[in-house]
Amino acid sequence: MDFTLGSKTALLSLFFIQGLLFAGLLLAKGLSYQHRPSYWLSTFLLLCCGYITPFMLGYSGWYGREGYADFLFFVPFQQLFFLGPVIYGYTRSLLGDDVRIRGKEWWHFLPGGLYLLYTIVIFVVDYWVLEEYYFYADGRDKDLADWYQYSGLISVAVYSYFSLRRYNEYRKKIFEELSYADTVVYAWVRQFLVVLLAILLLRITFMILLPNFGSFGAWFWYYIVFSMLFTFIGVAGYTNVVKTMAPLRWLREKVPAVEAVTPEPPAAASGSELDLDNWKPRVEALIREEKMYENPTLTLQDLAERLGVTTKQVSGIINQGFGMNFNDFVNHHRVTAVLEKFDRGEHKKFTILSIALSCGFNSKTTFNRAFKRQMARTPVQYLSEKEQREAGTDPKR
Repeated sequence: MDFTLGSKTALLSLFFIQGLLFAGLLLAKGLSYQHRPSYWLSTFLLLCCGYITPFMLGYSGWYGREGYADFLFFVPFQQLFFLGPVIYGYTRSLLGDDVRIRGKEWWHFLPGGLYLLYTIVIFVVDYWVLEEYYFYADGRDKDLADWYQYSGLISVAVYSYFSLRRYNEYRKKIFEELSYADTVVYAWVRQFLVVLLAILLLRITFMILLPNFGSFGAWFWYYIVFSMLFTFIGVAGYTNVVKTMAPLRWLREKVPAVEAVTPEPPAAASGSELDLDNWKPRVEALIREEKMYENPTLTLQDLAERLGVTTKQVSGIINQGFGMNFNDFVNHHRVTAVLEKFDRGEHKKFTILSIALSCGFNSKTTFNRAFKRQMARTPVQYLSEKEQREAGTDPKR
């Protein structure tokens, strides 16, 4: 096939080749480690490569050449109805859901399947039955039809919303169950969703400014920026796969095992009728006196097992009795322990970070965030004001 490599085609080809490369690398990782997020992201990158193909080849003049135009017309490169479900599947798989295309999951891919069937019907009628253009009498690629582009955008937007909602559910769950939640809230998932939002806003902006989807020259910059964004997703997503080869296993457990085997004490029979006066001191004693907060990977399950109750009951005690979720409750005691070490002058012998780590924090970022939330100032500011007070000067002057 003749291929005129102009500047626009060359630029898009670079992103196209990179997309295929990272799709292949991710597929290899998925096959080697049975890593489902790799499968999903590989599929997403392939769909993105297909998405830019009509314009990449169109800038080479294929739409104006006999035979080549048929190739672009009859091959449905832009699979917009598959993009949304794949985005949703990738997000869910990252957060620990075992997402497979089976059972009710097939319904998500029904619109994409119907569009594929539609393109097959067009091909059979125009190419084999009539042997002339009927559906393509207008000479316009069906992938660029207004109804398809608008409905495809809506589909991607809806599934992006579903993905964000799933991420928020995940985030809420881990803050209720883990004391090290800040380190488990996947930064990559958040970045992925932000880039998706940028793609959606970019698409909407160009739709408003340039409603003619077949206007090749005017849409070039959209496809360049889109290609940059999906390339970033490919590179960053592959890097994330290398760093974390599997999603968190604990999130797959729908019900903690202890709830099925541990009898419920009468004093804590239900969430609304908990004997808080009895249970609050016991929880406080375990956290403070036995210094459970020093465990950087402390979970709600650990505390429940020590108390001999269920995770749901402990969560209710902490939420109702202390007005905090589990993560904030434990970090509150960690910050208090750090303050006590500051009062004993340990910051003069050890670094602030080493003190924070000894009190159960597992990162500088998490410590600084928790400390500032509780004390309304950073650790450095707090110590500076403390030293000024001890020297007899007013720290506010």
